[in-house]
Amino acid sequence: MRKSLQVVMLNLQHTAYQSTPGALIKDYGPEGKGPTGKYLRPTTEAEAQARQPDFERLSAELRERDSGTYAAWVADFEFWRAGDLNVRMPPVDAYEKRDENGLRIFRGHRLINTREVSPWLDEDQKAFVWKCRRCDFKGHDGDLIDKPSCTGADDR
Repeated sequence: MRKSLQVVMLNLQHTAYQSTPGALIKDYGPEGKGPTGKYLRPTTEAEAQARQPDFERLSAELRERDSGTYAAWVADFEFWRAGDLNVRMPPVDAYEKRDENGLRIFRGHRLINTREVSPWLDEDQKAFVWKCRRCDFKGHDGDLIDKPSCTGADDR
């Protein structure tokens, strides 16, 4: 049975972290019984190398099944991978809904990743800032979730 596109995106998101040396990963301790929801350590070179084939396979699958989403995501992913790995990686599925100019669509907002960094929930976690081309919204994904629908009509 073929996996849904959403499952491919989610799996690609996980392997993107796991195949990047130094990226923060959750470590659940022996037998998976450590603290949950805590980023405890960076990915080692050996762990990243072991996950690279999965990352390449899932990248190829998304590129084949939804080349537009892959192309929109991979540019920001490569920017993230080359920079501060304490910043949350842009989620793959955020790039699924786009307008004709390639801008992310969320509740009517037309968003571009500014590649600026702001605190996410605390100073230990950071996130990229999105900016709407139609209204005055500027913030990270958490801010966007609480933001009402876009009220702007034209690109600015």
